Amino acid sequence: MLKVHSILCLALVIALLASPAWAGCGKWVIRDDSDYLSDPDFDLAVASSTGTAASLNPEIKENAVPKEETIADLGGEWRVLLEMKIDGQDKQNALDLILIQTVDRLQGYGTILDEGADLPATATGSISNDSVNLIVSLVEQKREYKLDLAFIEGGLKGIYELYESEKLAGRGNATASRLSS
Repeated sequence: MLKVHSILCLALVIALLASPAWAGCGKWVIRDDSDYLSDPDFDLAVASSTGTAASLNPEIKENAVPKEETIADLGGEWRVLLEMKIDGQDKQNALDLILIQTVDRLQGYGTILDEGADLPATATGSISNDSVNLIVSLVEQKREYKLDLAFIEGGLKGIYELYESEKLAGRGNATASRLSS
């Protein structure tokens, strides 16, 4: 009896291993005709989550709606004049930045001339088709300048807010001009 039982179990195991995979609920089935490199559902998911440039399927890139928005090139050296009234007196600071652009993102570094001292600053921001948002941080002084600028002939112009220790300390006008490209 044990011998018949063992032979029956062995035959059942061999039959299960040798038979084609049966599709079950939520189970992966590998077939001989699977094309692992072509998966339109995966390509659409990648394109919708990271943009068409990251898609693995060239057909999606070709059929994608092209961006109509053109981003201005703001990489290079800039001087930003910051003007503010404090206690009825005009105060002006000069911010010299070197901006590095990656598509619609900006980052950079530079100095701000404040009360006769050059203070190191870092900058991050973004560009749209009609405006530039830039945050310039002076970490040691716990100061942050939030600039909202619009494109004008030959440069940028707009407003800024000064935050000291994360509290609004003032507002003013900002004018930026390119020193070099």
